[in-house]
Amino acid sequence: MSNISPSVREQLRANNAKIGARGATLLPDEELWRDKFHFLAAQGYTLRPRYHPDWKPSWEADPDIYPVRREDYFASSRGGLIDATRKVDGRLVCIKKVKNGSEELKIATLFSQSPLRDDPRNHCVPILETFPDPHLNDDAYIVMPFLRLMDDPPFQTVGEVVDFADQMIEGLAFMHENYVAHRDCAPSNLFFDAEPMYPQGFHPVINNKTPDLASPAPFYSRSEVSKPIKYYIADFDLSSYLPPGKPRRTLGRDGADQEVPELSDEIPYDPFQVDVFILGNALRRKLYDKYYRLDFFRPLILSMTKKDPEDRPSAEGALKQWQSIRKHITAFQRVCRLRGRDEGIVTSLVWDVLSMFKPILGLPSTSTLSRMSTLTAT
Repeated sequence: MSNISPSVREQLRANNAKIGARGATLLPDEELWRDKFHFLAAQGYTLRPRYHPDWKPSWEADPDIYPVRREDYFASSRGGLIDATRKVDGRLVCIKKVKNGSEELKIATLFSQSPLRDDPRNHCVPILETFPDPHLNDDAYIVMPFLRLMDDPPFQTVGEVVDFADQMIEGLAFMHENYVAHRDCAPSNLFFDAEPMYPQGFHPVINNKTPDLASPAPFYSRSEVSKPIKYYIADFDLSSYLPPGKPRRTLGRDGADQEVPELSDEIPYDPFQVDVFILGNALRRKLYDKYYRLDFFRPLILSMTKKDPEDRPSAEGALKQWQSIRKHITAFQRVCRLRGRDEGIVTSLVWDVLSMFKPILGLPSTSTLSRMSTLTAT
């Protein structure tokens, strides 16, 4: 800032102070995690510097620092969730506070125990560890891998979407086979492990940046990594365990997808068929409605989202229908770039050609082309 006039410098400093003040005070949810900093450290997990009891905002040391460029400016607590680093291997994880003995805790850990844990059809988020809160008998903590939302970053090829559908429909059928209805398997609870895509990692809050926020986080597309991408169904706080002999009926209108026709606080409904609708609706809203070249999804989506739950297939039936459909998806289709429905014809043609010939022409990676395409569209 040495070449800036004194008046402009003071204006910038005043702006920095105003912005910095907004991030200098922990939110109530954050204070709860700050109070658990040393307890979680003793369990082997380190919270971000922002949550150390002695934290002082790093940007306050220099009035010329733009606060939002500092790692500790950003709040990472989302109610009962927070990111942390596992000390033993430096892995980024997510810690969730749950009620001890709750249905959520029982169901979450059910799928992380042998033999269900080792079944390749299991796509429930793995629970790495659980431990109670010694000061609050009603609370416990579950530790999970830190995952990204299903389409962050966006899908780029038809094959990537096919792989996602394979895992999610199979995972839902597996849950139902083991008598668990998720009841909220909407896009906000569908995740994937992006670690293979980000060789330098990413910041848990500003996740298009490196962990120190110093630069954009380089990444490979799903199709470019050698390790298979795994998708997960997460968050079991609304889930129900309904084994044989127990009525397959529940009540309640909670959940991210409020388009489910039968949701009710008074009339019992089958939560397993609700799951089928929610996942079918996720395929429609996040994929079919967003991209061209996914017409093969249409009969499956129509089947899974029928208004009358009795007319919908079971999750196992949906899986069989999907497996029949995917047999006819060709290898050429799978490598085709997803074309956004909001793309112009000329733009689409250009990026289709570039994507098809990039290996021959030595063009940048698919992920780089995708970012360039986004910039062009905007």
